[in-house]
Amino acid sequence: MSNINNISGYINIDKSIDWTSNDVVRKLKGLLGVKKIGHGGTLDPLATGVLPICINSATRFSEYILLGTKTYRATIKLGEATDTYDSEGSITNKNEYSFIDKTYILKTLDEFKGEIIQIPPMYSALKHKGKPLYKLAREGIIVERKPRNVSINKIQLIEYDPPLMTVEINSSHGFYVRSFANDIGKRLGTFAHLVNLQRTRAGVFQIKDSIKIDELIYYVNTNEVMKYIIPIDYTLSHLRHIHVNLHQEKQIRTGQKIIVHDMPQFTLWNENEEIIVFSKENTMIGLLTFSKKHLELKPKKILNI
Repeated sequence: MSNINNISGYINIDKSIDWTSNDVVRKLKGLLGVKKIGHGGTLDPLATGVLPICINSATRFSEYILLGTKTYRATIKLGEATDTYDSEGSITNKNEYSFIDKTYILKTLDEFKGEIIQIPPMYSALKHKGKPLYKLAREGIIVERKPRNVSINKIQLIEYDPPLMTVEINSSHGFYVRSFANDIGKRLGTFAHLVNLQRTRAGVFQIKDSIKIDELIYYVNTNEVMKYIIPIDYTLSHLRHIHVNLHQEKQIRTGQKIIVHDMPQFTLWNENEEIIVFSKENTMIGLLTFSKKHLELKPKKILNI
């Protein structure tokens, strides 16, 4: 097996159904033998699709995935509500849906575009007094959840074959597709729950570039796994970047600030803007923040050599 114990980066996993996100992390930690590993945003066991895995130092940059937009393809069943808001739960209500046509659905979907207020489901990993909500729900305890502001950037009806409707949603961080399924059922004048979900994009990671765990196992065994390790700076391509000389690199690696008087591009930078720094050899050194007042860059997250 290729020695990747000290390599940092991401793997774009296409999660299979019935795996939890933590199942994937545990499997890959053993498979790859890495020290630190985590994921870039939970997917329910029911869901499939893009699950970015952060390896070693990449775990320190996971927020650039977590806080990014996500795209989902969701199939929702009309006429039935469940306690989990998806097909894994028990049916709690039924209602007629035959009056709902495509025109009505399109009009209702339009009402969800933009910023909306959403209440997270009880069956979620959010915590109440240190205990996950889903554990409380299993004990029959329902607690009040704080509404949160989320955004739907784009929503499109892909197919309507009653009682099933399939939609594609591009949303902000913190959006629950299960809550959306429950909410749109009510808005349509019936009930609804999620029956199928695929995440097709998480930040910069897309389903077309992902790899199944079984495929990854094969490439580990054939010593080809390195070509599926994505560099850390892949998730930071939206930030400005600069190259520094050897002296400046040493300063940064020892936690010192560097002066930017001789960097003409600093006039374009904003206060507290994050700047990616590369060495002369084009190796990422880390992430620094800019002080307009002092005209200096301060180390924020520095990668180990």
